[in-house]
Amino acid sequence: MRGRFLLLAVVALLALGCSDYPHAYDENEIVFGIQQRTDAASGTSVVTADYEFLSLSRKGGWGAQVFRDGDGEGVCYFEVFDHRLGRPEVESGVARWTGGQLPQAGLQVLANQPAPSKIEGAGWGPNDALFFDVTGFAMPPLRTVAMYAPSVELAITAISPAQPTRATEMTIGTTDDVSVKWSPPAPHVNASRVMVTLETEDEAAHPHAGVRCFGSASSGSVVIPSARVSQLFSTVTGDKPIKGNLAVYSHRQVTYLARGGWVAYIVATTLHREQAFTGAR
Repeated sequence: MRGRFLLLAVVALLALGCSDYPHAYDENEIVFGIQQRTDAASGTSVVTADYEFLSLSRKGGWGAQVFRDGDGEGVCYFEVFDHRLGRPEVESGVARWTGGQLPQAGLQVLANQPAPSKIEGAGWGPNDALFFDVTGFAMPPLRTVAMYAPSVELAITAISPAQPTRATEMTIGTTDDVSVKWSPPAPHVNASRVMVTLETEDEAAHPHAGVRCFGSASSGSVVIPSARVSQLFSTVTGDKPIKGNLAVYSHRQVTYLARGGWVAYIVATTLHREQAFTGAR
């Protein structure tokens, strides 16, 4: 999502997930995302929800490049976010997230709203279920989507390249692999996928381009190869400083195919770590 919301949100976005479906279903693509983040210092949580069109009537589109992550266990996507359609005006639409620890009325997202919806407090805990309903947004009707909430705990053990003690911002070079390691959950735990994102920002501090890597929780690591770091940094032209964020999430997604060439990506994430970085050419 734009504005460092989801991926998402949709960090992103949103966020946003991946689709293995044939391109017969890519005339219209939309992402609906919800994210929970907890402040490490205060322990307070915030839940936000939003949406973004990737394409509509074949205008726009995310056009991501797909590759294996550096340890060969996960799948990664490189994307320039300007290719997404964003938030075109539509006649109407209401989306609602319920379940978990969300309020009984749920968290509602309206078409054309100017900012993400937000509530204070935790939206879910371990093994909670989330439900998503939507009408409008120029889409055909969708059935209720149910999913387990993304994991609320992830024991991150290392992030590289390693930084000096007390450094508040990472420095990443074009020859650096960027890796995140965590402790795999116990075998009986209903674990989420882990999503690691590396995103550069434009002059307005919005995500400009990014690499998103998805690994199984049991794999214990994700590696973004240096070649993709270099590719990402090359999207920042001229002598502009390279600024961005590294983030680690637990991730759940349902990909919904609907008539009329529609794909809806329903995405839920828990943010575990966010770290600003400066890129060194």
